[in-house]
Amino acid sequence: MVELTPEEIRAAVQAASDWGTYVMAHVYNSDGIRRAIDNGVKRIEHANLVDEPTMQLMKEKGIWLSPQVIVFTFIPKGHTEDQANKHRQTFAGIDNMFTIAKKIGFKKISFGSDIITDPEALKRINEEFVYRTKWFSNAEILNQATANSAKLLALSGNRNPYPGKLGVIEEGALADILLVNGDPLKDISILTKPGENLAMIMKDGVIYKNTTK
Repeated sequence: MVELTPEEIRAAVQAASDWGTYVMAHVYNSDGIRRAIDNGVKRIEHANLVDEPTMQLMKEKGIWLSPQVIVFTFIPKGHTEDQANKHRQTFAGIDNMFTIAKKIGFKKISFGSDIITDPEALKRINEEFVYRTKWFSNAEILNQATANSAKLLALSGNRNPYPGKLGVIEEGALADILLVNGDPLKDISILTKPGENLAMIMKDGVIYKNTTK
């Protein structure tokens, strides 16, 4: 179903704009996505049930897609049977969504997991890297998680929690750097074991872990 009216969406977009930022919409189906885009939303969360013409519209208008895979591979704790059935429906739509994205060359894809209600499942968060290999190369997935997600953070304008250049390794950029044991371009599954395979973690230029010494 489609929930918010165009007037409600425009009001939210106007309020966010007045505050110096943007609106994202948590929406699955094409009707809801189109209504969101038509009324100023800049990012779509999920979009599992999107059709090709709607994703083409997203591409033409420069709308960001924030999809997830791992959260749909299990039924979250606390779901009713009705919610569980909707969850299964949205899981079934993921293949079509990413297949369309690859077909039309949709690049504005970020990285996330959206795992809810289950701390044990949250420990598997980095399995998202592996799940995406069904549709994307390792390099594409790493780009989604780094450079693309950095661009999405910058979209928040005055509310950007990380002012400054992010998502690149160059002079003047924020020094958030990981050194990895192994080559995730060849085997991205090494990122599912960060305790073992993240040799160094640097945040804002401060080293929090370093096993390279």
